[in-house]
Order: sequence, then C-alpha cells, then structure tokens
Amino acid sequence: MLESCFNPKTFSPSLPKDVQFILHHLQSHGYEAYIVGGCVRDMILHILESQSNAKSDVKSQNLPSDYDIATSALPSEVIRLFPRTIPTGLKHGTISVMYDNIMYEVSTFRIEGTYSNKRAPDSVSFTLELKQDLQRRDFTMNALAYSPYTGLIDKVGGLRDIINRKIMCVGEAHLRFDEDALRILRALRFAATLGFEIESHTDSALRECAKNLCYISKERIRDELTKLLCGRAAQKIVREYSDVLCVALGGMIRLQGLAVILPQNVESHTLVWALFLAQVCQRQRVEALLESLRFDNKTRRHIVEILKACEIPLRASKDEIARHIIALGGREARREWLSGERILRDMIRLKSVIADEQGLKEFKKNVEQVLDSTLPLSLKELCINGDDLRALGFVEKDIGRILQILLEEIVSEKLKHSREALLVRARELRG
Repeated sequence: MLESCFNPKTFSPSLPKDVQFILHHLQSHGYEAYIVGGCVRDMILHILESQSNAKSDVKSQNLPSDYDIATSALPSEVIRLFPRTIPTGLKHGTISVMYDNIMYEVSTFRIEGTYSNKRAPDSVSFTLELKQDLQRRDFTMNALAYSPYTGLIDKVGGLRDIINRKIMCVGEAHLRFDEDALRILRALRFAATLGFEIESHTDSALRECAKNLCYISKERIRDELTKLLCGRAAQKIVREYSDVLCVALGGMIRLQGLAVILPQNVESHTLVWALFLAQVCQRQRVEALLESLRFDNKTRRHIVEILKACEIPLRASKDEIARHIIALGGREARREWLSGERILRDMIRLKSVIADEQGLKEFKKNVEQVLDSTLPLSLKELCINGDDLRALGFVEKDIGRILQILLEEIVSEKLKHSREALLVRARELRG
C-alpha cells in the first residue's frame, strides 16, 4: 500500500534556499508562513510514487519549480519585510517577492466573499487562521500546507485523498464549482495529468455545473484543455467527460460514441490539438474553433495545415508530394517557423496514431526520399534568384512568376536544375 510508504510526521522535503529564506524571514518576524497547494501535493506524490513499483510520470519529473507561500502577515507587512516586491494581486492579498531574480507569490491568509461572476470572489477579508485559508481552496489535495517549523498540516483530508488518488472538493462540491466554474476544468485536468479518479459527489456536481463554463474566458479554457490533452490519462478523461468538454468548446465538437485516441508520448501541444480535432471536429469548423479559443496565428495555421495535409492521398507520386511540400512552405529551415516538411512529418505522425492506414509506410518513404533529394522545394533553393532575372531585364512584377514556372518545370522533370539551364529557360520565357 502507498499509505505504508508515507509518514506525515517525518515529511521533511528539501526546499530551495530561496523558499527557506522567505519562510524563515516571515517566521523570525513573528508571522506564520507555509508553502501551500500544488507544490506540497507534488512533493508528497513524488515520495509515494518513487517508493512504489508503479511506473510514474510524476516520479520522472523534477520536484516543483513553483512554490506558493501563504502567511499571516498582511500585504503591507510583506512589502515592508522584503526589499524587492511587486503588488501583483494586492486586492486579493498577493505580493510577489523577488529573490535571486526569481518571483515567489506570497499571499495573506484570507476568507473569500461571494462569487457573482462565477470566476473570482467579489471581495476578500484577511484572517490570522491558516485553517480558514485552506478551507476556501478548490480540492483537498491542493489544501495542504507545510513549514519546516510545523511539519505537514492537513485540515481537510488532503493527504488521504492523495494516497487514494482521489480528486475531492473542499467542502460542498456544488458550492465550489458554482463559485468558480474554472474548477470544473481544473478537476478534469488534474485527473488527466495525475491519473487520479474524481470522487463521486465531486463528479456529479462537476457535470451539473458544467453549464457555467460559459462564464470562463476562452483563453483559460484553452490553457486548461491543452494541459488536459497532454496528460497521461487524457484519453480516459476525454471519453468519460465528453459531455463536459462539448460544453467547454461551445458545442463545436462531437465526442459522443467516439473512441478518441490520445497517446501519452506526444510532447507538442500543436500536434496534440491536431490529433484531438482530427477526430472530433469537422474540418471546416476547425479554424473557427481555434479562433474562438484565442490561439495565436502561428499555432492556428500550423494545426489547420496539418489537418489539410491529412487529405493528401497516400498513393500520391513523388512529384505530387514535392508539389505539396512546395505549396506548404518547403523544407524545414532554422529561420522558418512553419514548413511543408514539418507539416507532412506531423501529418504522418498523426495518421500513424489515429489510423494506421494502408499505404502510410510507403507514403512516408516517398516523403523522406523527396526531402533527401537535391530537388529544390522552394524558390530559395533555386540556383538563380531575383537578381539574376533583373540582370536579364525582367521587371519586378514578373520575377516571382518566372521563378515559380522554373521551379514547376524542375519538379516535372522538364528542366534540369542547373544555373545555365535556368538562365537559358528564363531568356526563352522573356521572349
């Protein structure tokens, strides 16, 4: 049992010296100070899973890089105690403390008022009680605190739920999700990334409150779903919570009855989204969906081009493949953010994951042969350029068109790719 591997009384994780200094500095001036939330959760998980035989993504990760600190000190007192601070969330009691050029968020213990906009509290009031601060948090696993001076503090059963790999709301689940609808997607994201189960009452409340996702900004939805889709249990969560995800994406996808495939080894966020949308969204709606989620132009175009490339017949000849690569931007180049080579490689990987189509192996072989050949796959790779055409008397408006004709004739094997042959052909085209 994982429980037998963990003794909360001996929990004494190694903390970065910056964090130790901030905790000690607050403590030495008479204030309580703790690291709280996800960093405590992840350190416990690291211990539990490193001592088990289970293969674990968390085990292979570094310990937390982000440490949130909660204190009984008021924001004004935090500012007084530390020479370099930024009042990043002064309204809610959060001060960013700069130490060794690293920013740490230090928040005063607080109680939150009502949530009229389904996202953030209308008001907060500060408290001296850590317990009251922990009781306002979203999930029990995120409501743990630790200080070298007190050890692990668990007021809501968070340790039990981490050991049992359960996601459970702090307090009444409907209230937690009704306060802040983003917690719905956070629950799904944690289930996908940590491989936890969502506790039954939390599950029911999550589904019932899903309608409130319309109050959440599209950027926040995009960011949570990106993390979810990259999670080790993403495939399971997408299938089990298809109804919630459809609401989150404004009904622009179809998940019901689909066995969506999302492998664990895809690191590219762009490719993960392309994989997901290839299975759940009509191609003509993809761009509108990406735009609604406020994806940047570069990512949006990359995903759309991958999905367009999926329509290339796998029986395409090498010269047809060359034309597709040319149309998509040519070979990969260090200075180019998007290229035909990259798009076709991503398309091949996508197809190999969701449907090992007959002919894919041969298509991949042909793509590699075209890319490895000396065939020019962009105007930049031609052995003549605009300056050469200007020297022949071409006016500016004709240069791009003539170079395109020369490239097409090389791909069609009507013209040898040599400087002499291209200049001769250019003179013929000039007439």
